[in-house]
Amino acid sequence: MPARLQKFLFGYSGTSLATGLQVVLLPWIAVAVVGLPALHLGWVQASVLLPNLVFLLFGGALADRRDSAAVAALACLGLALCHGGLLLYFSYRIPNLLLLLLYGACLGICTAFLQPARDNLVQRSARDRQGLTTESRVQKTVTWMMLAQYGGQAIGMLLASRFDQWGPQLLLGIQIVVLLLAAAFMLTLRERGEHIAKEDKSPHTLILDGLSQAWRRPALRELIALMAFNGFVHIGIFLVVLPLLAADYDRGASYYATLQLAFVAGTVAATVTMLRRGQGRRPGRGILMCLLYSAALLVAISYGPTPLGLVLLCACWGGVAAASAALGRAIVQLFAPAEYRSRIISIYQLALFGSAALGALAAGVLSEYAAPLTTLMWAGMLSLLAFILVAFSGALREVTITDGEE
Repeated sequence: MPARLQKFLFGYSGTSLATGLQVVLLPWIAVAVVGLPALHLGWVQASVLLPNLVFLLFGGALADRRDSAAVAALACLGLALCHGGLLLYFSYRIPNLLLLLLYGACLGICTAFLQPARDNLVQRSARDRQGLTTESRVQKTVTWMMLAQYGGQAIGMLLASRFDQWGPQLLLGIQIVVLLLAAAFMLTLRERGEHIAKEDKSPHTLILDGLSQAWRRPALRELIALMAFNGFVHIGIFLVVLPLLAADYDRGASYYATLQLAFVAGTVAATVTMLRRGQGRRPGRGILMCLLYSAALLVAISYGPTPLGLVLLCACWGGVAAASAALGRAIVQLFAPAEYRSRIISIYQLALFGSAALGALAAGVLSEYAAPLTTLMWAGMLSLLAFILVAFSGALREVTITDGEE
């Protein structure tokens, strides 16, 4: 494996490890330490995602005008400062709802600048010694990236499963150290003189140019719309309903972390399989099948499985989510023009995580007045309807990958 790709994967896995800790720590601090109800939990989870609606497109424009590695490193440092602030507050008192909302918003702002810059390093990491790359090499690099992401998240969630024994302070300290190391790896990927601003356009003009480029390509347009649906329905459900189900089983933070680990174990298994077998030449059809499988899994969970059954279903859900994410990211990497790539990545991420913020709020409200299992049933039915609509559209279904050099 090339040294450049190794550095990229180490940096990416470090940010993912911190995220794995965060996805368990934040909701469990809200539920178990602060004692927030379902509606307030939805607001806390949404506070991490809502900044994407404002800052993600600006993050993509910045990564296109400046060196993506430097932008990613600075975002890692910002995340470390956020965790350090909460750690300092924990030294004096238990946080409240307002502080968790502020903490989540700061995390969301830093993440909005990290995501497009970090993902834009894929093409740089996929180059061979002559500076060339192929579509299959990009696909494989995306799969390696997903493996680093899910593997890092799995380690983070495994550490978070020790919440009851170690407490939040030690886990927040681990997040800070890992993010500092990730920032150092990202900085080693800088390419001096190559990513200097070439256009004297305002950020708003750059963003509009990126939106125009995405809209002109039917496959990208349909993919982004589908990701918006996935974020609203699937991620929103995952963020709010899953911790509520774990609390209903009354098995503590370790069981919730086990559900998260099962999900990530499924993502790792699916990513390793794709690494060995490839993504195939019709990734759009694969994404559609993942949507159908997600609908079936949500309906199955809505029937109230046993604790072990829920763990197994979460593992299957993780495998489906990983396959869909890897296929979607590869399509964006290959179809987005190089000079607009970070902006189109940010649009893709905005569709996914911006809608997830709204989905988390909707799931919190619905679960407050109806059973969480009812929320899952509705999500499954909507997913089935979305599958039918996108399958008949055709643009995404007909995407074909060749193997030409770039």
